[in-house]
Amino acid sequence: MKVSKVNQYSVFLINEPGALEKFANLLYSAGLDISGLSSEVRYEAAVVKFVLSDSERDKHEVLNLMTRGGYTAVRTEAICVEVDSRPGIMAKLGRVLSGNSINITTIFGSSFAGSPSRIYLVVDEIDRALKVLDKEFRPEEEKSSMDEKK
Repeated sequence: MKVSKVNQYSVFLINEPGALEKFANLLYSAGLDISGLSSEVRYEAAVVKFVLSDSERDKHEVLNLMTRGGYTAVRTEAICVEVDSRPGIMAKLGRVLSGNSINITTIFGSSFAGSPSRIYLVVDEIDRALKVLDKEFRPEEEKSSMDEKK
């Protein structure tokens, strides 16, 4: 299990046929790969939230690309939790964060054959959430070796 900080981008699209294709082609033409994607539609507008496979990509480069493509985009720091898919993982994430008074404001996930599932979270206290999740979800063998060092 791996917990890391990533950039989530929110882009506003017109709700019409071909809008998502045009947006996805812009990313493709720049060599950017999407690892997580969600959308929400309200009337004539859609908000598409995405995380790139290369989370280290320069955030200014991505935002400038969106602007040049005619899109309004916003970057938000998010958390990526990579886990093996199993029942109860969402309940555990919710329990750990709520038990530490950390609020989840956005959540979505992705899964690809042969790789761990990824859960993307936007929370109200990202640095504290990263510490709590890292401690709670660190593999048992790592926990044991850290306890031995104390």
